[in-house]
Amino acid sequence: MLDLECRSCGFKFKKDKVPMRCPYCSHEGKVGFRKTAQDLLDETFGETSIMDEERKKRDS
Repeated sequence: MLDLECRSCGFKFKKDKVPMRCPYCSHEGKVGFRKTAQDLLDETFGETSIMDEERKKRDS
């Protein structure tokens, strides 16, 4: 089973394969894999390093 989420309405569900449309709101093409805690951490640390680089550019 795949952990899936609608990027439009946020509905979380499990299915054997990724459907074309959300079973809750019926938006087409908005269903994707649900992010794990590690995915969220990686995104956060990536944004932090980008912000640090921008600060260094401004300070120099």
